[in-house]
Amino acid sequence: MQALRIPSDRRARLLEDGLLAINSHSEEVLHGLTHEESQFLIDAGEAAEPGDGAALERRWALALRHEQARMRIALADDEGSADEEFRLRVETRF
Repeated sequence: MQALRIPSDRRARLLEDGLLAINSHSEEVLHGLTHEESQFLIDAGEAAEPGDGAALERRWALALRHEQARMRIALADDEGSADEEFRLRVETRF
Protein backbone atom coordinates (compact mmCIF):
# COMPACT_ATOMS: atom_id res chain seq x y z
CA MET A 1 0.00 0.00 0.00
CA GLN A 2 1.23 3.49 -0.82
CA ALA A 3 0.43 5.61 2.22
CA LEU A 4 0.06 9.36 2.30
CA ARG A 5 2.74 11.32 4.14
CA ILE A 6 0.71 12.65 7.07
CA PRO A 7 1.75 13.50 10.64
CA SER A 8 0.47 10.77 12.97
CA ASP A 9 -1.86 13.07 14.94
CA ARG A 10 -3.49 14.34 11.74
CA ARG A 11 -3.75 10.78 10.36
CA ALA A 12 -5.54 9.73 13.54
CA ARG A 13 -8.09 12.56 13.12
CA LEU A 14 -8.63 11.77 9.43
CA LEU A 15 -9.13 8.07 10.21
CA GLU A 16 -11.48 8.87 13.10
CA ASP A 17 -13.55 11.07 10.79
CA GLY A 18 -13.58 8.40 8.04
CA LEU A 19 -11.90 10.68 5.50
CA LEU A 20 -9.22 8.27 4.25
CA ALA A 21 -9.74 5.41 1.83
CA ILE A 22 -7.71 2.89 -0.17
CA ASN A 23 -8.24 3.12 -3.92
CA SER A 24 -8.13 0.32 -6.51
CA HIS A 25 -4.36 0.86 -6.91
CA SER A 26 -3.77 0.20 -3.18
CA GLU A 27 -3.05 3.87 -2.59
CA GLU A 28 -4.24 5.78 0.44
CA VAL A 29 -6.37 8.74 -0.64
CA LEU A 30 -8.83 11.31 0.59
CA HIS A 31 -12.29 10.40 -0.71
CA GLY A 32 -12.84 11.59 -4.29
CA LEU A 33 -9.18 12.40 -4.99
CA THR A 34 -6.17 10.64 -6.49
CA HIS A 35 -3.15 9.85 -4.36
CA GLU A 36 -1.21 12.80 -5.82
CA GLU A 37 -4.15 15.17 -5.31
CA SER A 38 -4.61 13.94 -1.76
CA GLN A 39 -0.94 14.50 -0.96
CA PHE A 40 -1.08 17.99 -2.49
CA LEU A 41 -4.11 18.90 -0.37
CA ILE A 42 -2.53 17.53 2.80
CA ASP A 43 0.76 19.32 2.10
CA ALA A 44 -1.12 22.55 1.35
CA GLY A 45 -2.89 22.26 4.69
CA GLU A 46 0.44 21.85 6.49
CA ALA A 47 2.06 24.84 4.74
CA ALA A 48 2.47 28.01 6.75
CA GLU A 49 1.73 30.17 3.68
CA PRO A 50 -1.28 29.73 1.40
CA GLY A 51 0.93 29.72 -1.72
CA ASP A 52 0.41 31.40 -5.05
CA GLY A 53 -2.95 32.02 -6.68
CA ALA A 54 -2.83 28.89 -8.84
CA ALA A 55 -1.92 26.67 -5.88
CA LEU A 56 -4.65 28.24 -3.78
CA GLU A 57 -7.20 27.74 -6.55
CA ARG A 58 -6.17 24.09 -6.93
CA ARG A 59 -6.40 23.62 -3.16
CA TRP A 60 -9.96 24.96 -3.10
CA ALA A 61 -11.00 22.86 -6.13
CA LEU A 62 -9.61 19.68 -4.56
CA ALA A 63 -11.20 20.45 -1.19
CA LEU A 64 -14.53 20.95 -2.93
CA ARG A 65 -14.23 17.64 -4.84
CA HIS A 66 -13.30 15.85 -1.62
CA GLU A 67 -16.28 17.35 0.21
CA GLN A 68 -18.66 16.45 -2.64
CA ALA A 69 -17.41 12.84 -2.53
CA ARG A 70 -17.93 12.75 1.23
CA MET A 71 -21.48 14.01 0.82
CA ARG A 72 -22.25 11.37 -1.84
CA ILE A 73 -20.94 8.66 0.49
CA ALA A 74 -22.93 10.01 3.43
CA LEU A 75 -26.10 10.22 1.34
CA ALA A 76 -25.67 6.68 0.04
CA ASP A 77 -25.06 5.48 3.60
CA ASP A 78 -28.20 7.27 4.83
CA GLU A 79 -30.27 5.81 2.00
CA GLY A 80 -28.88 2.34 2.68
CA SER A 81 -29.68 2.67 6.37
CA ALA A 82 -33.21 3.85 5.60
CA ASP A 83 -33.76 0.90 3.25
CA GLU A 84 -32.47 -1.50 5.91
CA GLU A 85 -34.73 0.02 8.59
CA PHE A 86 -37.74 -0.27 6.26
CA ARG A 87 -36.88 -3.90 5.42
CA LEU A 88 -36.56 -4.77 9.11
CA ARG A 89 -39.92 -3.13 9.93
CA VAL A 90 -41.65 -5.03 7.12
CA GLU A 91 -40.07 -8.35 8.14
CA THR A 92 -41.11 -7.97 11.78
CA ARG A 93 -44.74 -7.39 10.79
CA PHE A 94 -45.02 -10.81 9.18
